This record gives sequence, structure tokens and C-alpha cells, in this order.
Amino acid sequence: MAMNYASPSILAPFSGLTLVWIVLLSQPLIGERPTRTQIVAACLIVLGQVLIAVFGDHTNDEGVTLREVKESYLYPPFLTYLVGLGLWMLLLVYWIRFGVNPTLKRFSWGVAGGSITGLQNFLKDGLTILKAVDAEEDASLPWYFPLMLVLAAVSAFGGLLFLTACMKRYDATYSSAMFVGSFVVSASIMSAAHYATFSHMSTLWNWVFYPFGLMVLMAGVWILVHERQQRGVEVEQPESQRGVSRSVELQEPLVSESRNVSSSNLSTGT
Repeated sequence: MAMNYASPSILAPFSGLTLVWIVLLSQPLIGERPTRTQIVAACLIVLGQVLIAVFGDHTNDEGVTLREVKESYLYPPFLTYLVGLGLWMLLLVYWIRFGVNPTLKRFSWGVAGGSITGLQNFLKDGLTILKAVDAEEDASLPWYFPLMLVLAAVSAFGGLLFLTACMKRYDATYSSAMFVGSFVVSASIMSAAHYATFSHMSTLWNWVFYPFGLMVLMAGVWILVHERQQRGVEVEQPESQRGVSRSVELQEPLVSESRNVSSSNLSTGT
């Protein structure tokens, strides 16, 4: 319900708190003490979020009409964003399925979920439609309202499916950090294209410190990702190799057990 009171350009970066909580709770929950690098990264994420919250776009959807919501989907910047996002997702899927470079494939798995989840406009505009219907006399829900809800659900659950698939293949900290980073970037670009974020910034301080806050936050995310890579990059295993390795693990105890039985029989016979 936070979408009722703030722009996605401010709310989306707060997903970085997920990474901060992972760092802070790693020791009490799983006994893994956070490194100094992880603590620095968490501090940068918090600092970036504070700057975004203070200097970001604080306009909301009060007074927006149904006509304005519908026409906003015909804005050239937003249409350009949709086309660019579609091409970007096609490229990521291609790298995932046919890429031979493990680093590129790992990157594609990491950012695919966050990129598609950045389509926060469907949820935001769905809530705006409800407000507009209540404010306008004799107004009813338009035909595209259910479509907004469906697209909001598809973008959210599609992103979670990509994130889950990434976590099955790679380190959970890497997967979550890449998801959050790509989500913040995608949602910020969407807000600038769809809600004209920068046109609502009234002072030079807003123009300077809002982008700077985004860069600080992304620096913290990058440090977490880079720190995990330095500690050891996990290589994705194909499904066939996973099954083979699992069967080998199951067979090894049986082989050793049969050897023990044979040894005991020999010793008894002698």
C-alpha cells in the first residue's frame, strides 16, 4: 500500500534494505560474521536510500484523472522504455539459453528478475485508477483496470521466478544483490520515463543529490556482488550433471558398504 503515498522512484530503492538486513542478521541467524567490506556496502546502501528519500520526487497521484492515466501510456519516453526493456529481456534470455561465457550467463540470470520487476507502473496506476473512480462522479472502472492488475502480477511473479531460478544456480547473496540492483535501475528509468521524475525536481539540490543517491546505493550493491565474486565464483552446473553427481553421491555409500561386507566375510572365512 506504500504505492498510494509515494512514487516508485522513491520506493523502489528501498528494496536495498533487504541486502542490509542480510548483512546485519547473517551472524545471529546462520553464524556467519559479516566482513568489513559487507558492512561498508550496507552503509553505502543506507546512505543512498536516505539521499533518495530526501531529494527524490515527492509528487503523488492526487488529482490524476482516468484520462491522464490512459494517455500516460502513449508518452513517447515510456513507449521507448517498454521497447528497450523488451529488447533487453530478449538479449538476457538469449545469453541464458545459448551463452557460452559463464560470467555473462551468471550476469544475465542475476539481472533478469529485477529488470522485469521494475515495471511498477502497473501496480501504481491501478491504485491511481481506484482513487480517480472514487473522486469522479458517475465514474466506473475502465476496461483496462483488470489488465493493469494482470500485468502487475505477471511482472512481480515473473521477476520472482527468475530470482528463484538464479538462487538455485548461484550464491544467494549474489542473486539477491543483482536482483535488487537491476530492480532499482529498471524502476528508476521507468519512473523517469512514465512519471517524469526529473521534471518534478524544483531545486538544483534535487537534481544533484537524487542521482548521486542512486549511484551511492548502486555502489554498495556492486561492492556486495564483487565481494562474493572474490570469495569464489560458483559455476552453474547443467541439470544432467547435477543428476549424475547426485547419483554418484548416493552410490558411494553403497559401494563402501558392500566392500565392508566383503571384508568381514573374508575375515570370517579365514
